[in-house]
Amino acid sequence: MLKDGAQWVRGCVMPDWLLQLVGQLFHIAIWPLLAPLVLVLLYWPILLLWRYVAAYRLVAEARKAVARTQDGNKPTEGSGFWLKQPAKQPPNYDTAMGASIPIVMVGTLKGGVGKTTLSANLAAHYAIRWRNRRGQNLSVLLIDLDFQGSLSTMTLASADGGEMICRANRLVSGELSGGRLTQEAQPVTATGMVAPLSIRTLPASYDLAQAENRSMIEWLLPQADGELLNWLLRVFRIRHYGDSRSKTDLRYRLAEALLHHSVQETFDLVIIDAPPRLTTSHIQAMCASTHVLIPTIIDGLSNDAVAKYLDQIASHKLGPLGAKHLAICPQIEPLGVAFTLIPPNPPNFDGVLNELQAKVDQSRLRPQLLRDISLRTKHRKPYRDCSGVRIAYADTSLAKDYEDLRDEVDTLAILIAKKLGCEARHWSLPEPRSAGWPI
Repeated sequence: MLKDGAQWVRGCVMPDWLLQLVGQLFHIAIWPLLAPLVLVLLYWPILLLWRYVAAYRLVAEARKAVARTQDGNKPTEGSGFWLKQPAKQPPNYDTAMGASIPIVMVGTLKGGVGKTTLSANLAAHYAIRWRNRRGQNLSVLLIDLDFQGSLSTMTLASADGGEMICRANRLVSGELSGGRLTQEAQPVTATGMVAPLSIRTLPASYDLAQAENRSMIEWLLPQADGELLNWLLRVFRIRHYGDSRSKTDLRYRLAEALLHHSVQETFDLVIIDAPPRLTTSHIQAMCASTHVLIPTIIDGLSNDAVAKYLDQIASHKLGPLGAKHLAICPQIEPLGVAFTLIPPNPPNFDGVLNELQAKVDQSRLRPQLLRDISLRTKHRKPYRDCSGVRIAYADTSLAKDYEDLRDEVDTLAILIAKKLGCEARHWSLPEPRSAGWPI
């Protein structure tokens, strides 16, 4: 009797036809409403787990790149943090670099060798003395990637006499692509130089250091939120909305900006003053440059610095030994090693130069040593007088010290122009320098 009563009650409370109706309503209406709620509740713990897994993988890649190996009793350092993963080059990168205007990085790993001074005075030489195929002064873009900003203050005057407004931080961060770099580069405003001067500068200040660190950390540990969301959308067969985060390789942000047609059409030459350390901006300069010029003073310590720098460039241009696929800047070519800050009465440097030549011969990258006496630039008083104020080469002074300085820069710059293919680019150089120049 009790069993019959239970069946009767169940039939009265929820007959079979009603159970079927509730089930159908659940699948049709209630489940689609509950599923997103369940997904939202599960999303955050899944996201945290996803981030931990992604971060572990990326850190493992970085640790592998910098790991030390033991070759007998000699420990060998890893290939480097910046080679932790194969390059993701922009579309048509090789073709665009091959057809690019000259982009010259003046780089070294040792400070105090006259790198910034050389960059500025070479820029002034090309802007004043050379003409392009249209018969106009060469248009030169100077990019300051050293956060001390010395190159910036040589060409730009701060509006209020305070700190220079930094724009290189936005360049490193990838915010000046798509032609915005041309708009942000500033014409010369520093006084005491021949005018007009067809140079535009992208300035740097100490904000650049923070931008470099931020960009490097973001590249090392990118947030995986977009990738996770896309994965979940694919699992539930919902539309794929694309990645919320840019997939641009950090190392090629400067290249993308410089290879834009507006930069290529506006300027005839780009000179980059790279920082004396392998920071984010230095690596970006390597990947964006067609050529590299290495300045150095002549002494034993500087020889070691040049040799080490050549090893670094070779690793990034050719890839680490046995890992050619990790090369990130195969297009960069060395212009040579230039000797700067030569004392007024120099000793015989043959022994030191021979030692440097031996070190260069042992490297995978063997640039020409520009050791001819006529190619050396001396440590002259005009450089000191104009330091941080204006470019000595473009100073309006006609004093003999300035004329001698210009003669030295001319000799070196003309050789470099030939290496850059000045004839094929239809650059012309009026000869000789006119009397009374630059007045």
